[in-house]
Amino acid sequence: MRNLTVFLSIILLLSSCSLAPKLTMPKIDLPSKYGNKAAQKQTIDVNWWENFNDSNLNRLIKESLKNNDDLKLAVIRVKEARAYLGLNSANLYPNINASASGYRQQTSNETLPKNSGTIFNNFSLSSSVGYELDLWGKLRNQKKAALSSFLASESNKETVKLTLISNVANAYFNLIAVDEQLKVAQKSAKSFKETYEYRQKQYKYGVVSELVVKQAKAQYANAKVLVESLKEQKTRAASALSVLLGRSPKEIFEGTISFNKTLPKPIKIPYTLPSTLLENRPDIKAAEENLKAKNALIGAAKAAYFPSISLTGLLGFQSAELSNLIQRSAKVWGVGPSANMPIFDFGRIKSNIKIAEAEKKAALVQYKQTVRNAFKEVFDALNSIKISKQKLKAQAEELEALKKALYLSEKRFDSGYSNYLEVLDAQRGFLNAQLNLIKLKNGVIANEVTLYKALGGGWRSKY
Repeated sequence: MRNLTVFLSIILLLSSCSLAPKLTMPKIDLPSKYGNKAAQKQTIDVNWWENFNDSNLNRLIKESLKNNDDLKLAVIRVKEARAYLGLNSANLYPNINASASGYRQQTSNETLPKNSGTIFNNFSLSSSVGYELDLWGKLRNQKKAALSSFLASESNKETVKLTLISNVANAYFNLIAVDEQLKVAQKSAKSFKETYEYRQKQYKYGVVSELVVKQAKAQYANAKVLVESLKEQKTRAASALSVLLGRSPKEIFEGTISFNKTLPKPIKIPYTLPSTLLENRPDIKAAEENLKAKNALIGAAKAAYFPSISLTGLLGFQSAELSNLIQRSAKVWGVGPSANMPIFDFGRIKSNIKIAEAEKKAALVQYKQTVRNAFKEVFDALNSIKISKQKLKAQAEELEALKKALYLSEKRFDSGYSNYLEVLDAQRGFLNAQLNLIKLKNGVIANEVTLYKALGGGWRSKY
């Protein structure tokens, strides 16, 4: 009894060891300006797109989350990783099997001459148990690796989801912007047509030259080309959004997309954002879990140097007559350990360990790279928002000035103080400024969407 207790104590002690190296997550210098107390009040807003107050956008994002193929594939990958986790978890427990057999046999006259032509039966009913002692932590490290891989797949799915939502939002706002530009172009084309017809009447009565008429016609024709180009852009924007929504080819051709007529107002961005927000980025979480998985697999690879010990047991009945099978005298049993240890493997285990260590180093580099890229994306997005708002303000000022310049150039031409080229230049400048103003408005919103994505979902104040 004492020897059995000692043996079990040794087994328990050995089963608690792990050959995986201790993992310490690398420290990365973070920008100090994001560390103040005011910034720490910010938290993640899961449904960040609702801040744009657009019911059509909310509905389309909901549709994309239901039907998008990329997200469906990511969900399947999560299910696959969950199944692998279940498999590795099951390996920690015994295999328990039941078997039953029955056969009738006649011996050969050539192989068993003393019992030639003997016919006999053999019936059996048994249960067997097989259990591998995880003395060196191989199975536990494999489970840890599977768990981390599963968590990484969950984070990868969230990355796909976040990217999808951002792409749908950008495509939606781009569709609105193109539609706004199209309306401006159509309005300008109508105005240019009226001007052209007016110049024709003036030419008929000798007020203006034929050159003025041709210039007015060219301006009108150019506006019609612009209208058709924007119609094409609008169609392409709608079809691109339809693909993101996971719509069928028939729906792409025949379906419609409801959208607001004007772009939303920009969102107020906090001046300071905490670095801890980036911990919510799913790609950083995925990189961290991938690093943990690779570290655990090193321990699993090192365990191959040591013997693999298994315990097997058998309990059942065996009889030549079926009627005597379930009797005490027909009982059979067996129990015993087995061990398997490599002696000469010609460097296979060593190579596997080197592969696992190299994969861990690569995962570490990838983790650091992911964190650096996260801060770069946030920095670029904040800077782009600031600059795009300044450009938008300047463009609004230019538009106002060009509107006044167009009015003055028309008055000067009608009074005979300038040629028609001044009017044409003023018209083109005013039209381009209108189109560019819409483009810059969309740019501000697109940069805000990028910031939400860069932060792993956005922000929301606790107070």
